[in-house]
Amino acid sequence: MVKFDAFAGGIEIGGLRSMLEIKILICYILESVKTPMTRNQICDVLQKTGLVNFFDANSALDELLESKALKEEEYVGEAHLVITPKGSNSAKELETQLLPGVRDRAVKVALNTVARARSERENKVEVKKVENGYDVTFEIESNGDKLLSLTLNVSDEWQAEQLKDGFLDDPGALYSDIINRLIGE
Repeated sequence: MVKFDAFAGGIEIGGLRSMLEIKILICYILESVKTPMTRNQICDVLQKTGLVNFFDANSALDELLESKALKEEEYVGEAHLVITPKGSNSAKELETQLLPGVRDRAVKVALNTVARARSERENKVEVKKVENGYDVTFEIESNGDKLLSLTLNVSDEWQAEQLKDGFLDDPGALYSDIINRLIGE
């Protein structure tokens, strides 16, 4: 029987109320995503899904680090958490304690979070205030070669941020759409 030892505040119906389940889910996410994640990224994933509140997520991460199920390593210039063999084994053995919908939802959000972080590292977006609004410049590079540089002018900062977010969610889509449009497909 699952022991309810986590706070219910800030979580949706069906959220996790057991620290054991929270720790299993964190290990399962890192095992599934196969990419190091920052503490903030993991907490954001758990909060975006409505499964775990901020305080329980951080407590679970502390316990996982202390028990050596996770370890901290430098990745792309900052501290990230990676799963250890101990954490991996625990996730595999105990994943059945989590509902498939919970696991799937968390992994989907985690994959999107990791993809967004990579997109932010590999692509550039500059928002610059100009006399007639805001210029938003998008740049896509590959192996040091500039593939695309595009500047759009919008009337306000909100629109500029919307464009920036849309681009960083899928920069390849903008590039593909432009190419397809220009070659008539």
